[in-house]
Amino acid sequence: MNRLRNRLREWHLLKRASAPYVRDASVGPLLVLPGVLDPVATRVGEWLAQEMARVVKPDERWVDMGCGTGVVGLAMASAGADVICADIDQRCVANASANAALHRTPLTAVHSNLYSDVPEPNALHGVVYNAPFWPGATRSPNGGLRPFGTAMYAGPHFEAIRRYRVESDRLGVPRVLLALSEDGPDHAGAMSAFGPLLVVRRGRVGRERVVLLEATSA
Repeated sequence: MNRLRNRLREWHLLKRASAPYVRDASVGPLLVLPGVLDPVATRVGEWLAQEMARVVKPDERWVDMGCGTGVVGLAMASAGADVICADIDQRCVANASANAALHRTPLTAVHSNLYSDVPEPNALHGVVYNAPFWPGATRSPNGGLRPFGTAMYAGPHFEAIRRYRVESDRLGVPRVLLALSEDGPDHAGAMSAFGPLLVVRRGRVGRERVVLLEATSA
């Protein structure tokens, strides 16, 4: 049932993502560019934006990893944090920059494979990742990138989440947060890939259960 529901949701998002549109979000009007995942339609991003506005403190330096439209980064920046929006998809970097301009909110958007091009990663106070939580390859069998591939698919064994944790630990980032849907097809597998953790907050958006996790030492 989860697999069918996910496929139907993906089809609906693809149909809508063929042209830019603006939708209402907790941060205000939010531009969604073609090929970029809608954080309100997919629920977790919009919920996470509201939660992170309460987590960050003014002048702290945070990364919105896998930023998509930049909705989470906008919420953190509006709360006074110094924010870097990072994404491996150049369309998402452009989308986050456009939304920052739309809201006249200062933040930095960078094209980065995790921390590869994040400036001064050793000076961060924290990072948050609205992670892809579907197990599966980001590319189709013919080698092309699947629609919303890096935003939805974490690899057959949640490699994207594992790499995020390993790189964050290597850099010594003080706070490492991860948002997931508890209704994902293998929620236990995604949590296991993240490693030792504590639950910061659980919530529900419509029928979907969502959770914010924080890395802890083993």
